[in-house]
Amino acid sequence: MNMCESDKLGLALSTYGASKVNILQEANIVILNTCSVRAQSEQKAFSFLGRAEEFKQDNPNTKIVVIGCMAERIGSKIKRRFKSVDLIVGSKDIDNAALKIADLCNLYDSSFNKIEDSQNIVRYVTIMRGCDNYCSYCVVPFVRGRETSLNALDILKESSLLVKNGVKEIMLLGQNVNSYRYKDFNFTSLVKNLATINGLERIRFMTNHPKDLSDELIEMMATESKVCSHIHLPMQSASNKILKAMNRKYSYEHYIDLVKKLRIAVPDISITTDIIVGFPGETKEDFEETFKAVKEIRFGGLYVFRYSPRPNTKAANMPDNVPLEEKKRRHRLILEESNKISIEIVASMVGSVQQVLAEKIENGVIEARTRGGRKVFVKGSSEKDLGRHLNVSIKEAKINSLFGNII
Repeated sequence: MNMCESDKLGLALSTYGASKVNILQEANIVILNTCSVRAQSEQKAFSFLGRAEEFKQDNPNTKIVVIGCMAERIGSKIKRRFKSVDLIVGSKDIDNAALKIADLCNLYDSSFNKIEDSQNIVRYVTIMRGCDNYCSYCVVPFVRGRETSLNALDILKESSLLVKNGVKEIMLLGQNVNSYRYKDFNFTSLVKNLATINGLERIRFMTNHPKDLSDELIEMMATESKVCSHIHLPMQSASNKILKAMNRKYSYEHYIDLVKKLRIAVPDISITTDIIVGFPGETKEDFEETFKAVKEIRFGGLYVFRYSPRPNTKAANMPDNVPLEEKKRRHRLILEESNKISIEIVASMVGSVQQVLAEKIENGVIEARTRGGRKVFVKGSSEKDLGRHLNVSIKEAKINSLFGNII
C-alpha cells in the first residue's frame, strides 16, 4: 500500500516539474512515507529523520515532509522531536499530499513536463482503504480509518488508462480485498470486469483475509486465465487459542480447509503468508502448532514478525509475557524452516521452463516474475523484451530467485 501511494505521489509531483533522485544529497525535498504496523517500522523512520535533520543543517533550504500512518498516529510528537520537519500529512489525508507539498515548496502545475516511467509494466491500484476487522494486534483501523470500498467504475477506468500507457500487470490493493463491495460489485465481479480489459495480461491482489475468502473467488482463480496462481493468505498462528486472542474470526481448521480448496482448484498455486510469534499468551505448545503447520503446508514464502504492542490496540493491554529472547528464537526457527522449504521448491524448478513476464531491465539483465510470483533473472535481454511473456529455461536457483535463459 505504501509503495502504491509513494508511486502515485511521485507521479503527481512530476506534474509540478519535480523528479525523483536516488540519494539524499541530491534532494531539495525529502519525503518519508511511514508505516506504524510494527514498532520497528517507526524506529527506522525516526532513524532516517535523524539523518535527514543532519543533512538539513548543511542544506537549510531542503524541505522535509513526513506522510503516512506514523504521521497520522503521532504527527505532533514528530514535529516536537524533529524541529526540521516542515510538513506532516497523515494517511487519512494522503490524497492531498502532493498539493500540500507543492504549496510548501512553491511548485506550480506544469503538466506538460510530466515525467513518465519507462518501466511501467506492473502497477498497483488501490481498491479500498481502511479496515473494519480490528485484529487485536493491529493499528491499521486507527491510522487508516474504517473500511471504505472505492468506486468500481473509477477503478476500472484507472486500470484501463494504465494499460493504454503500457501496463501489463495490475495488483489490486486493500487491507482485506475479499470484503470489497461497491453497489453491485463484490471482489470477484470486480476482478472479472478487470479481466475484460484488452491488453491487460496479469492480475494479482492482496491482502486476503481467511474469514472472507469465498468459494466464488477460488473458482474464479481456477477459471480466469489472467489471474495469477498466487495468493497471500495471512495465517498469523495455527493455535486456535491464539487466533481467538488475535480476534482473527477463523479457526486453523478453516484455514487449512481453504488451503486444500485452493490447491485442488489451482494445482500450481503458490500460497504465501504472514506469521506473528510471541503474541501475548503464546505458549511453547501454541508455537509448536504454528511451526508444525509451516512444515506441513509448505508455503511458497512467508513473512514472520516478532509481536510488538501497538498503541490503541486490544493486545496492548494484554501482558506481553513472551521474553524477547524467546521471541527471537521462535522467529529464527520459523524463518529457517521457511527458507529450507523455499530452497527445496526453487531447486525443484531447475531444468524446467517457466513462462515469465519481463518487468524491468538493468545492465542487460531482465527482472521477470512467474505466475506464482517467483522472481526470475535473465541475462542477455534487451529493452524490446520488456512487457513480454518469455519462456525461460531455469538453470540456477537461490532462496528467493531463479536464473535462466530465454528459449
